[in-house]
Amino acid sequence: MTVNDKKALSSKRREEKRKKRRIALAAPFFTVLFILSVIALIIPLRPTESMREKRRLAQFPEFTVGTLLSGDFFDGVSTWYSDTFPGREGWLDVATRLNNSHGITTNVISYSQLNQPAVEETLPPLPSATPAPPVESAQPVEIDAEPTPTPEPTPVPTPEPTPYYEEIDTPTDSMESWGGLGDNDEKVIHGVALQIGGAAFEKFQFNEGLTGLNAAMVSRAAGIAKEYDVRFFDMPIPASVGIVLSSDLLDRLGMDDQGQAIAYKFEKENDDVLKVNVFNTLIRHNDEYIYFRTDHHWTALGAYYAYEAFCRVAGFEPVPLSEYTELDMGDFLGSFYSTSPQPAKLETDHLLAYQPPGNIEMQVYNNGYTFPADVIFDKSQASKFDKYVSFLGGDHTMTVLTNTDLDDDAPNCAVYKDSYGNPFVIYLTQHYHRVYALDFRKYDAMGMRSFIQAYHINDVILAESMSMSMGLGSYQMLDMRLGY
Repeated sequence: MTVNDKKALSSKRREEKRKKRRIALAAPFFTVLFILSVIALIIPLRPTESMREKRRLAQFPEFTVGTLLSGDFFDGVSTWYSDTFPGREGWLDVATRLNNSHGITTNVISYSQLNQPAVEETLPPLPSATPAPPVESAQPVEIDAEPTPTPEPTPVPTPEPTPYYEEIDTPTDSMESWGGLGDNDEKVIHGVALQIGGAAFEKFQFNEGLTGLNAAMVSRAAGIAKEYDVRFFDMPIPASVGIVLSSDLLDRLGMDDQGQAIAYKFEKENDDVLKVNVFNTLIRHNDEYIYFRTDHHWTALGAYYAYEAFCRVAGFEPVPLSEYTELDMGDFLGSFYSTSPQPAKLETDHLLAYQPPGNIEMQVYNNGYTFPADVIFDKSQASKFDKYVSFLGGDHTMTVLTNTDLDDDAPNCAVYKDSYGNPFVIYLTQHYHRVYALDFRKYDAMGMRSFIQAYHINDVILAESMSMSMGLGSYQMLDMRLGY
């Protein structure tokens, strides 16, 4: 055997060894991949609903000759296969934690996307016309039409409001029995949402500059309302973290006191603004079920206590909750379920809604269309992720609630709100002939001055969550709605 033959044989043996090593390294990977592929084909193991993403997953496509020839059938199979892979929630959890370890996070709340698909599925068909809410007659007008101002709106006399603010020290010092979470109650788990035991919370940081801008904006809006003998109420809505957690725990977590933030804002506002301090009221009830554990919103009970606080300032006698009809919508998993560090440890919520007494009619306005709807949507049989849309059917551009039991000359109010306002405005139907609920993130058909004149408004109520008020975008939207 020649030297060249020996070199060729040696090279061949080395190549065979390298090939065997590559096969040995690749075999476990392809074995696991094969096993996972077999498991993935077992239909009973495939999930049908995503608890993290709060949606139903893709279904196996129906086979027809048309879908086969067009290729839609195979596209549908591919989507179904990837969307319903067994254990997908666990893989998403791993991906989220990996992203978090790199400092990649997402917002706790996406207000513009919250619950919209469920609302659209339950609403009646949209009419072909695009009328606006009735003002003086049942004949609708085009919603985008410029209103004809009335010469002089007729004010409706109301009792003098009570003082807006009663000084309260830190919650632990002001209450004989603290109902919320103390400094040593549960382990705190940090993430996009703050998780303590079976409940999750939205983090809150005070922005002094934006709060000052908000106070000036509200004062200007109250001045505009005063020109028409219209009262202007400011009702900041605190997040659960400032109501349920003790001051000591908030301090240890490095979060700001929402009670002090609200007091600061009220001090900056002028005397034209009627201030409704919901914070003080909710603190006294923080041992009750006034906030959800898996969602950033308050419950219908929490909104009712805010309504009581509003009535004290507005001079109304609140209608007892016992006169409303309680509707049980069942178990509820909210926005925090997909953003909490350990969602499986969260305690499932239960949603109750309260149907107001009397004959209340509701009309919804979205994207130039209008249609009637129920004040409380029956979501008792719906997915547990879609329950919050029970209130007003979700976040619409404008929702008009009319109490036909009250005379036409009874007062009307306009409520500029975010999603926290949905359960709150329902209680106002007991005191106003018409309640115009305007989602300030969407409604831009006319400014407040024009709206007051067009719809004979007697009271304007700003019901904005404290979390929204700390954002520049929210301030800019409200300044456009209220400033002209």
